[in-house]
Amino acid sequence: MIDEATLDEQLPQLQCRQCGYAGCAPYARAIARREAPIHLCKPGGRDTLAALAKITGLDPGAHAEPRPDPPQLAWIDPASCIGCTRCLRACPVDAILGARNYLHAILPNECTGCGLCIDPCPTDCIRLVPLTVAAQAGIPPSGFFPHGRLAEEAIRKRLRRRYERHVARFEPDGSTPPHRPTDAERLREIESIVESRPRRPGIHQPGRTPPTSG
Repeated sequence: MIDEATLDEQLPQLQCRQCGYAGCAPYARAIARREAPIHLCKPGGRDTLAALAKITGLDPGAHAEPRPDPPQLAWIDPASCIGCTRCLRACPVDAILGARNYLHAILPNECTGCGLCIDPCPTDCIRLVPLTVAAQAGIPPSGFFPHGRLAEEAIRKRLRRRYERHVARFEPDGSTPPHRPTDAERLREIESIVESRPRRPGIHQPGRTPPTSG
């Protein structure tokens, strides 16, 4: 049987779930058991497909080549963030700073652009911004896409360590991040947080305008 750990080492460790599995390790396990094809890692693209093919002995040409999306970063609209902390649990590499009732912020050099923080947000205040647009807005580029290429081995290891710490922090029982709440749940949560938020004077924060491509 193929060693699933060897397969996992070749995956980008974004834990983005675009392959249909709960993370890189579960996908590697499915490949090792011959339960999943080797071309499902969209962020990994051609290089990851070739690496997995070499390990499994399969022909990469027999599979459709995954085409990665352009690198992106998450961005939080400060005017809409209510400090619910849902995105903190959803981010697999802990690239979001925040606490309940306080404005959250993305750590741009840690964000992998996986987009898993978007659906759990009850106010839809998170969106993905292309790296080129983020750079134009003065946001530093992510450290995980050097020269436009996906993470090399050292960065994959770093991402895996961050993910393991995230799991230990938020998912010690093996549970998964929450799904997008229903409209009724979103409304109740927003009302509860707003009502419980301590009243304090507003603070003007210059430069916190959303990056735009137009």
